[in-house]
Amino acid sequence: MKQWLSLWMVVILSACSSTPTQYHTLSTPSGNAQAVVMTKPIKSVGVGPITLPTLLDREGMVIRKDATTLEVSDTHLWGGQLEDEFLRTLAQQLQSRLPATRVQSVPWELSQTPQYQVVVKLDQFDGTPGGKAWLRGMWQLQAGDGKILSGEPVTLTRQTPEAGVTGLVKAQSGLLADLADQITQGLAAR
Repeated sequence: MKQWLSLWMVVILSACSSTPTQYHTLSTPSGNAQAVVMTKPIKSVGVGPITLPTLLDREGMVIRKDATTLEVSDTHLWGGQLEDEFLRTLAQQLQSRLPATRVQSVPWELSQTPQYQVVVKLDQFDGTPGGKAWLRGMWQLQAGDGKILSGEPVTLTRQTPEAGVTGLVKAQSGLLADLADQITQGLAAR
C-alpha cells in the first residue's frame, strides 16, 4: 500500500510541476505605417529558398542566454518548421511593400518563374526574452534565370517589446519587416 501511495504522490507532483508547451508563430503586423512601399512596376518576385544553420533547424525555439550560451526550449516551440514560418512571413511582408507585384514562395512551376528571386541564408535568428532579437545573414537578389544581381549581408537587431518569449517572437517578426524593407530598397535600385 505504501508503494502505491508513494507512486501516486510522484505522479501527482510531476503533473503539477510540468510546464505547458506553448507554440509560437511569426506574424505580419497590419498597418505598418513605416514600411517602405515600392510602386515601381515589377511583374513578380519569388521568395526562397531560406537556408537555416543546423542550430536553428529544430522544433524548439533557440533562446540566447548570453554571448556564448544558447538554450533550445522544450516548452516554447515553433508552430511549424521555422524555415516555413520565415518564408511565409517574409513573403507576406514583401507583398505588403510591393502591392502591384505577384509575390510567390518556393517552389513554383517552371511556367511561373518570377522576374526576380530573393534567396536568404541565415546565420543567426535568436534573441533574449526581455532583451534583444537578432537576425544575421545574407540575402541575394537573382534574376529569373538564376543570375545573381546583388547580395547584401544583413545584421539587424530589435529590442523586445515586452518580457518573455512572446515579446521575443514579436521582435523577431519585426526583424522580418526590417529585412523586407532592405529587400524592397534593393529592388527599387534595380
